[in-house]
Amino acid sequence: MDKLLNLNSKRQRDRKWEDLDPDCLANVFVKVGIESLLLFVPFVCKSWYRASQNPVCWERLVFPDSEEEATDDPWSLDDNAANLPWTYANRIESQSFDYFVRRFAREFQIHWSRFSIPSFIKMVINRSGGNAKFLKIPGICSHYVNAIEKILEHISKNCKGFVGLHVAFAAIGTSEASAIVKFVPNLKYMCFRKSRLEKNDLVMLLKECRELVLLDVRECEGFDERDEEILKLASHIPKFRCKGSKTHVLSDNDLEVAYREIIEIDDE
Repeated sequence: MDKLLNLNSKRQRDRKWEDLDPDCLANVFVKVGIESLLLFVPFVCKSWYRASQNPVCWERLVFPDSEEEATDDPWSLDDNAANLPWTYANRIESQSFDYFVRRFAREFQIHWSRFSIPSFIKMVINRSGGNAKFLKIPGICSHYVNAIEKILEHISKNCKGFVGLHVAFAAIGTSEASAIVKFVPNLKYMCFRKSRLEKNDLVMLLKECRELVLLDVRECEGFDERDEEILKLASHIPKFRCKGSKTHVLSDNDLEVAYREIIEIDDE
């Protein structure tokens, strides 16, 4: 019996990561994130490369966190999750995302002047083999001309099971809202937390995206959380969150300019 136990123990010690079943490896790689899947995992060995090509690794495409405090699950509505020490990300959006894409460009010797953010994200989407279901991109992407429209159009053509979009700290204007309605109207999960989102654009989304089960627009600027029309339109959504959202807040500088304009009018 002791010899048998020693033999099994030796076999366990001699097992190598590269000898694991490819499906098991793929299930491990699901947890490592896009940066590792693109820059590290495929270059360890042939078996890891093959496992990293499994579409299951690319179903949830979560790009580096934006300036909000990160959570384990980008679709979580748990405010307390952001305060956990192992989920806190002390980096602002433009730094972390910019670092990631610039590192990718450098590793693959792509001149930065030729690097396209929408094309890069579409390339990552293609890795899913049409199986991408969730996409989280930083809000800074909304500031690239037509970036979100191009990305959503690509998704609509290639990923029929796509159900979730997360873009926090973004500028969601009429063109972005129209692109959502046109290309991915059957979304079930949307998060635009802490974004610039006008009431008319939110109303458009609420009227056209009828399959939503979660819509997170907390702490947005452009509409009031108590707006009766919005609350009525969102009444069918099981998880609708808009706490802290308000119409545009003027900065001290804006208030000073407005005050001067009033004084000038009175003087006239």
